[in-house]
Amino acid sequence: MKTPKVSIVIPVYKPDEKVFEILKKRLKEQTIKAEVIENWNMPEAISMNTGIKKAKGEIVVILPQDAVPKSKYWLERLIKPLSDKKVIAVVSDLYLPEEHWRNYSFLIKILTLNERKKQFPKMDARGCAYRKKELVAAGMFDEDPKVIGIDTELYVKLKQKGKIVRSNEIVFHMHRYDSAKKIIKNLYTYSEGNGKAIRKYGRKAGAFFKRISRAIPVWGVASIIYRFPWKRYFYLFPIYAVVAIPLIHIVNILGFWKGFFFPDKESDRNKVD
Repeated sequence: MKTPKVSIVIPVYKPDEKVFEILKKRLKEQTIKAEVIENWNMPEAISMNTGIKKAKGEIVVILPQDAVPKSKYWLERLIKPLSDKKVIAVVSDLYLPEEHWRNYSFLIKILTLNERKKQFPKMDARGCAYRKKELVAAGMFDEDPKVIGIDTELYVKLKQKGKIVRSNEIVFHMHRYDSAKKIIKNLYTYSEGNGKAIRKYGRKAGAFFKRISRAIPVWGVASIIYRFPWKRYFYLFPIYAVVAIPLIHIVNILGFWKGFFFPDKESDRNKVD
């Protein structure tokens, strides 16, 4: 079977140079070659859409500047399910590797412990493969500054047209966290996006109960505990329970309900400084 042409779109904005170099090296190691398109210093959605329009490949992969494929077979295995015409998008699993995590300060390590457990997104812009023609037909990513969950918006559109499947391939998502404040800001934005998505789409947004449960006082604590990586870090749970859980819980609640009740507020996600 002939391998389809693939384009990888990377929106780039103030990258961690070390991680970005690792990413570029890993892409060169892939078992199939791909066109790599870097779009610098644009709002995220505009950057991705610009790359999609430039792409010469029939398959487009969106990959952030801080997301490094674990394996040299990642791309080959990621696009394979798209040989089935019923499949419209293929998703990577996400994981924060220990060698990156251990370089964080102690407080940031505690606040990011949940990322040491593999994550299984419904569909997002972190290592996801699509057919270009279907992306364009769906309107690509929403560039409206009020939209935070740009991947959720696209998920709802694509889910109506075909199957979205997991590749079981891992992408190391290596955030550049210079301060706890940045983590809280990211979490707040994410929670706000959940609130907007549920307000607009309800169950169609995907992961309905997971999004809602995080925003319910007390009950949301259970969802945080559920995502804790018990097997490796059980000994850190007392610290996590005192430092991280109350903070994450409050941010989840405030962000979600702000997004739910004030969906027309603009977000920083589709802006640049």
